[in-house]
Amino acid sequence: MKKRKYETKHMAGAFLAGAVLFSGFSLAAASPDLTLDSLKQSAAKLSVYVNGEDKSSANGEYDNAGTAAPEYILHNDTTYVPVRMVSEIVNQPVYWDEESHSISLGVPAVPLFNAEGEEAGFATLEQTDEGVIVNVTATGLTPGKHGFHVHENPVQGTDFETAGGHFNPTDKHHGLEHQEGSHVGDMHNLEVGQDGTVEAEMLLPEATLEKEEAHSVLGRSLIIHAGEDDHMTDPSGDSGGRVLGGNIPE
Repeated sequence: MKKRKYETKHMAGAFLAGAVLFSGFSLAAASPDLTLDSLKQSAAKLSVYVNGEDKSSANGEYDNAGTAAPEYILHNDTTYVPVRMVSEIVNQPVYWDEESHSISLGVPAVPLFNAEGEEAGFATLEQTDEGVIVNVTATGLTPGKHGFHVHENPVQGTDFETAGGHFNPTDKHHGLEHQEGSHVGDMHNLEVGQDGTVEAEMLLPEATLEKEEAHSVLGRSLIIHAGEDDHMTDPSGDSGGRVLGGNIPE
């Protein structure tokens, strides 16, 4: 098959600005020394099989948001394939968090970090007919109840204040017990055991994982507070400082 030369913008859009699969593992962005000039570009058709079924494209190109891009590139004898292309082939959504350089396939995954940058928890989000279910585990917390919310912005580094306020697209008061309604990002308290660990399932009935929707929690953050949320007091239920946080990929 005749090879086709792709412009820089096509290569960057499909691979360098997003994420690639490397030998079956996900890598976020490219290594610092990886330049377009160092890439061997190829338009040879990629054969893809899923559970024995041929899922190959007709023309050897990937439609990257309306722009034709090669289905793979070669660098140092390694084949790189766009994660989004693979996710579409296997019918599994892909999510990307630029701040933590993390990729989620299937459901959004949220590593939770403390103020020292140490991973101390993990959460996943799942869309259901009742809303978004949040499954969370965490360690290193003080025993007792802790406020847990979706905040409006992603966390920058380990500065939890950059997450902003609670996700509140409907401009309601804070608190699940407030008679005038609550924030979309409000959840029940986490109840931490004497060993400092917690495992819980929460429901966000008014939230969605649909991109571009007003109530979408994608691209926002999860924050665990130092104290109990009273579910009434604006703006955060008098739940104290922010002790764990992580970004919801989009």
